[in-house]
Amino acid sequence: MENAKPIVTPIVLKGTNYLLWTRTTRTALGGRGLWSHVETDYVPKQNLKGEDEGASEVEVEEESERKAKWFQEDQVVLSVLQNSLDTSILEAYSYCETAKELWETLKGVYGNVSNLTRVFEVKKAINELNQDDMEFTKHLGKFRALWSELDMLRPSTLDPMVLTERKEQDKVFGLLLTLNPSFNDLLKHILRAEKLPSFEDICSQIQREQGSFDLFSGKGELVTANKGVYKQEDRKVWICDHCKRRGHMKDKCWILHPHLKTAKFKANLSKKASNDKGAGSSKQGDEAAMTAAYGEVVRKSDLEALIRSIASLKESGISLFTSKPSKSLVVDSGASHHLISN
Repeated sequence: MENAKPIVTPIVLKGTNYLLWTRTTRTALGGRGLWSHVETDYVPKQNLKGEDEGASEVEVEEESERKAKWFQEDQVVLSVLQNSLDTSILEAYSYCETAKELWETLKGVYGNVSNLTRVFEVKKAINELNQDDMEFTKHLGKFRALWSELDMLRPSTLDPMVLTERKEQDKVFGLLLTLNPSFNDLLKHILRAEKLPSFEDICSQIQREQGSFDLFSGKGELVTANKGVYKQEDRKVWICDHCKRRGHMKDKCWILHPHLKTAKFKANLSKKASNDKGAGSSKQGDEAAMTAAYGEVVRKSDLEALIRSIASLKESGISLFTSKPSKSLVVDSGASHHLISN
């Protein structure tokens, strides 16, 4: 054993992968002829008596050497098993002194073949498995690994009662897989049972759970009545007749009434104008800030060009009025009464 290569198992036991771990560990130990340490304890030779009962000194020495060799091999197997355990599991079961004791302890904890939770997890994993960008060989490996574990959890059988029970379980699992995450607590309660309830019982439990959701989430008649009092359409939406913006009326419009602007807004407007990277002058910065706040800005040069075009039309004999023109202002910029007194 001193010159033998170390035995390494390819799978680390983390709990949920117990069946895969047992297959790979059995192969690794069986290939070295050490699997008997997992199945049996030390058995002395038959009809061997002690030295004081007539056994020869040679026989006693041979038995002692045989026992010492068995103990050495058993410690090797125990070491292999311990090295294949996750740290948290190793800390919990490091007290086991023989390979057989450790193996049986792990089997009792993780090897429950009637574990409904694991069966449901494997079925869910198979149902949600997608290849995506994965190579087909890797995808096939995951697919076959899940089905192999499911076959070990539910071995093949010809017993009609077992087949009927599994058919009912598949029907229940199919329904549970379609539920939304709000039923996760109920799901855990159902799967922790030793035996899965019938399909009708599951439907009844889901209905009761749904009723508790409606009760404690406030989906009752009181909330329905309150919804009739507070309606979204009852809220008044103010729209300015001048700038067509929401939130204020024409008598509060800042475009028509600049003096209504708050000091905070003026400070922010000035700061934004000064930080405008594309501004060539303070005037351009003010225009950019005004444009950002209100949209397009009518420049004085635009108004002058418009007035000149109107004057040229008048000189050409083209009248802009159907009757005699008055002194009323023709162009309304929204701020004309600040620019022209008449």
